[in-house]
Amino acid sequence: MPYVDIPSRDDYVSIWYTTNSVYGNVGSFDPDKPTAIILHPLFLDSTWLEHQFDDPRLTYNHNLIAFDMRVCGKSRCRPSGLHDSWVEAADLAFACQALCLPPAHVLALESISVNCALRLAALFPELCLSLTLCNVPPPTELKAVFEAYDELLQLWCYAEDLDSFEHAGSEVVNFMTAGNDTELDLRDELISYWEMTLPPTKRLRIVELINVVMNVSCIKKRSFCQ
Repeated sequence: MPYVDIPSRDDYVSIWYTTNSVYGNVGSFDPDKPTAIILHPLFLDSTWLEHQFDDPRLTYNHNLIAFDMRVCGKSRCRPSGLHDSWVEAADLAFACQALCLPPAHVLALESISVNCALRLAALFPELCLSLTLCNVPPPTELKAVFEAYDELLQLWCYAEDLDSFEHAGSEVVNFMTAGNDTELDLRDELISYWEMTLPPTKRLRIVELINVVMNVSCIKKRSFCQ
């Protein structure tokens, strides 16, 4: 199975990854092509990157690899109060080293991935050929955004029945898309995905994920100057 285990004395994480190679691993990468790492959006995982993997401009010209963050998708980890975007960046760096990946282009989609990619470039610049950042978040979110995350957390983690959970999911979709005009099929697909992967019984993963989003420390200029 395509996992990278990153054990340590007081922590453990097993990172799931997928590639565009024939056998789904890095062993069948074309050594003549550059490598591109794609990081998934918030509340989703690498299975939602099919459009990027199907884009001929990317998949025909690059070795593509996508990782699930430690509390997303098929990745598994021990709960940790130290988990933040810096830890996500270190996870990604250790995974790249374990897989012997060459320096790669990084495509980060949305807040949690952008924060991870920026910190990866700050801590491990030798691993990054370039950064492409989509929907870059501000260094510090507005108070209203923190209040919205807190409200969504309560609705999501403590939904008492399916209707309550679907209402929470609908509010998350509105929050993610900044409006109510999301296509009905996409809205239903997102809510169904969350029902299967992040129900209230997995609230620990949800809380830890939102904690990473809400507790972001600034990147000091000297981090990029070292």
